[in-house]
Amino acid sequence: MVRMRCSKSLLLLDKTVEKLIENIECNTQIAKVTIHRVFDRPGIAAEVFGALGQHGLNVEAISTNPLGRGRANISFAVLESALEDVHRVLESIKVRFGAKTITVDKDQAIITIYGTKLSTTPGIAGRIFSKLSELGINIEMISGSLSFLSMVIKRSKALEAMEVIKAEFSI
Repeated sequence: MVRMRCSKSLLLLDKTVEKLIENIECNTQIAKVTIHRVFDRPGIAAEVFGALGQHGLNVEAISTNPLGRGRANISFAVLESALEDVHRVLESIKVRFGAKTITVDKDQAIITIYGTKLSTTPGIAGRIFSKLSELGINIEMISGSLSFLSMVIKRSKALEAMEVIKAEFSI
């Protein structure tokens, strides 16, 4: 009887694991923009992303990096097709938030994993990050919610990353 319960539990666990990731997508037309050495104070992100939003420009992922001494870097991913407009908007307002420089890296891709059980199943992100690490794939930015996990990586590694994630979760 106990053995049977174990078997049923394992079967349930296997079904749960199969459905942890419901979908995975990749967009290789992404650029990473970094605004260097902005003032590290409340309202800067609101000003930056508010201005982009007012111009109809969407942001795929955001990462901040405090530098100390009242400064920080703000990086975000945008569609490559919007890059010219993003740069124009940022150049027009950068003095307001003390930006020293703005850099762009066009060699980016974003992988987004969807699953309603991502937030309630411990270790999923760790498994994904470990598999990418084993292949020498650096995650440049991470964005997540209760039902998705997005990672910005080098475009040249996107196919390899997709394959290893699909293999890990039998997708």
